[in-house]
Amino acid sequence: MDADQRRDEIIGVGRDVFIEYGYINTTVDVIAARCGISKRTFYEFFDGKADLLRDILKSRSDSIFFIPEIDDQLPLEERLASIFFIDEDGALDAAGMNDYFMIEVGWEAAEQVAELRDDFSVAHAKLAEWFRQLRRNGRITVVDADAAATMLIGIVFGSLSIDRAGTGLAERATRTKAYLRSSLKIFAKGLYV
Repeated sequence: MDADQRRDEIIGVGRDVFIEYGYINTTVDVIAARCGISKRTFYEFFDGKADLLRDILKSRSDSIFFIPEIDDQLPLEERLASIFFIDEDGALDAAGMNDYFMIEVGWEAAEQVAELRDDFSVAHAKLAEWFRQLRRNGRITVVDADAAATMLIGIVFGSLSIDRAGTGLAERATRTKAYLRSSLKIFAKGLYV
C-alpha cells in the first residue's frame, strides 16, 4: 500500500471510530488497531487524533457548515437541514448521517482543540450573515442574526444527548434525524414572515 492509500485508509477508519466513540473516547490506539498498523505508523501521517479530525472535517467541505444560496427555493426547514448536512442527497440510511455525525464530533472536540473552536467561530459568523441576508431579502423576520445562529447551533448539537453507548449506528441515526427534523421544523416555523 502506498503512502496516499495508507493515509486515506487512516482517514476512513478514523472517521468511523470518531462516529462510533466520539472525540473524547477515541484513541490513536483504537484507530491504529483497526487499521492494522502501529501507532508509530499513524504518527507518520498525523500529529494526533486532533490533527486527524481536522483533516476529516476539512476534506468534506471548505466550511464546518454548508451555507446554501439565498435564492434557493427550498423551504427554510430544508435549507436549515442542508447547513448541517442532514439528509444530504436524500440519504435515508445511517451512512447518510456521517457528515452530520462528524460535525457533532468536531463540536465535542472544539472545547479541547483551539483550531476547531476557531473553525466553529467562523462557521457561526457565516451562518449569522446568511440570516442577515435572508432578512434583507424579506425571507425571515429575525432581528438578531447572531443570536439566531447561536440558538440554531445549540439546538442542532443538543442531539449530543443521544447516547452513543449501547446504541447501534442505525438506531442512533434514526433517533438523531428525528430529533433534528423536529427541532429544525420548530425553529423554522418561528422564522417565517
